[in-house]
Amino acid sequence: MASKKLITTDAITKKINNLAINKITDTAHFYRERSGKDKINFARLEKGLLLFIYLYETAKNTLASEIALWDHRLCYYMIKDGKCTKTSDQCHREHKTNYRQPNLCSSWYKTRSCTSNSKCKHSHQFEEVLKYHHYIRTETEMNIYQLIRFIRNFAGHFIDSVIEDQNNQQNLYKDIVITMVHIVHYLSRKKINSIEHLNLFLEATTINQLISEQDLLIELGNPYEIPEVFFDLNMNFNTHWYRFNGDKRCINFQQLSKEFVEFFNTIFVEFYEGRLKSRGAKAPW
Repeated sequence: MASKKLITTDAITKKINNLAINKITDTAHFYRERSGKDKINFARLEKGLLLFIYLYETAKNTLASEIALWDHRLCYYMIKDGKCTKTSDQCHREHKTNYRQPNLCSSWYKTRSCTSNSKCKHSHQFEEVLKYHHYIRTETEMNIYQLIRFIRNFAGHFIDSVIEDQNNQQNLYKDIVITMVHIVHYLSRKKINSIEHLNLFLEATTINQLISEQDLLIELGNPYEIPEVFFDLNMNFNTHWYRFNGDKRCINFQQLSKEFVEFFNTIFVEFYEGRLKSRGAKAPW
């Protein structure tokens, strides 16, 4: 860690609470105390990548029908009234859902656009998720799941030679690291004002390369800008898909529901019990 200065829990809490609400952070803020000559190699990502494979594979079945709605993969007619003229094996869309919203705009759901725009008499948003969904109830929660899915896909399909520019590759690795840091921080069990959970689930050397513990906790409390390409379900890893100065999406991790966090809390504990405890790792909660 860049700084070993002893800091009290009260001091950290006070500093976090005094943050400006509208402050937004990005990956560079987490590396501002690093030497520009220090490099991040792929091996520093591997412990975290294995965790994210586990998170995705463990969560996907439980969340399948909820994710299908947000991915616009469900049959519109099943959403409208639960009736489709085609059987599930004949329809090109998925039928398995209990979600109902009769006023949902057909064009918006099927194509993600509507020529009527604000004049449309139907809804361009999911209005009944609180009634029908247990976990993925907001766009923020869907964004977090998409990031977990992306990192899982990155772990299985990334080809380093595709990102030819070394600076781009380094910036990509940093973006991956800080995205994982955010997700682990908000979804794993932990002690208040501590980063022990980050050292447990991610490569400790990688965490030690970041800003001081106090500053890290403060930055993690801010909305974070993440590369837009991380949310692209159809992204092709065989192409030159990453650009350092590409579009970003701002995510406020503090907007996650108790139900969503507790669902993933359980998966993190299962991962610890099954993969880390037997190796002598201590639970930091």
